[in-house]
Amino acid sequence: MKTVRQSLGYLIAGILLFFLIKPFVLTHAELKDVTLEVQWEWLIASFGLHLLYRSLYPYPFATLLRGLTGKQVSFRAAFTLFHLANITRYLPGRIWGVVRLLSLSPRFGLSKTAVGSALTSHVGIETALGGLIGVSLLLSPKMQETALGMIDKISGHTAFLSLACIGVLIGTLFLIPKVATHARAFLKTLTSLKQHPKICADVITGHVLLWICQGFAFFLFVKSFAPVAWRDAFGLTACFAFAWIVGFLSFLTPGGLGIREGLLGVLLSSYMPTTQATFLALVCRLWMLTAEILLALIAFFLHRSCYERQNDAHNL
Repeated sequence: MKTVRQSLGYLIAGILLFFLIKPFVLTHAELKDVTLEVQWEWLIASFGLHLLYRSLYPYPFATLLRGLTGKQVSFRAAFTLFHLANITRYLPGRIWGVVRLLSLSPRFGLSKTAVGSALTSHVGIETALGGLIGVSLLLSPKMQETALGMIDKISGHTAFLSLACIGVLIGTLFLIPKVATHARAFLKTLTSLKQHPKICADVITGHVLLWICQGFAFFLFVKSFAPVAWRDAFGLTACFAFAWIVGFLSFLTPGGLGIREGLLGVLLSSYMPTTQATFLALVCRLWMLTAEILLALIAFFLHRSCYERQNDAHNL
């Protein structure tokens, strides 16, 4: 059994490495002549701020869990649960992060229904706010033509696949009795949030602050490679949000790999040369993935130490 787990771990690592390296290989000829001067102080500051964002990201999730379960769900538990599962979202299929999250939830004394409902609300609010920020690109004369052009290119496959997946999901919910029972319980738990307006307000406020933190971190990241002005901070945040939304909605690649970088490169080309923008879009994925891997390792050691303490207490 241990050998199987190790083999599976190597397989997962190989898949992640493939999807990470693939965009660099495909654009190698285009990027080989790119030269950049790195402003290390801005790069370090941007990574620290992004790490703070990723660390605090589970806070609204924990708040939702407290409201749905009526339990005192600690931030540490939510952090560990979320980041243990988050890294698996890069596996092909786009569902493994959720599957992993639900499978781990009983270890933290949480029901799968409550965790699923909290995750749905958490991601739904994040996506809605990101969509509002991204749509602001259409109000910018500088970016309007670029954004509209990209919508024309990507809306077809994204809309088709989204509708197809929604159709399959609805069909599954209605045609399979056991799934339908769990779906009704899930919706009942989700609607119970209406009884907690303060929790909803806290979650929305938390996500607004998280988007501000993430947007400023991305701006500092770009500033570490290109001489962008401080007044461009909101525009670059909107570029990131727009690319993030499209990558999130795309079902073609795990974690939006490739699609998000391609779109982000096009949007950044309004601020810098195209080859430089393409390079930054690819490096941005490394910048984000490094933080996710680091937090996943922290979550792993937190979970292991907690498990060992429980075993010691049981043995006593």
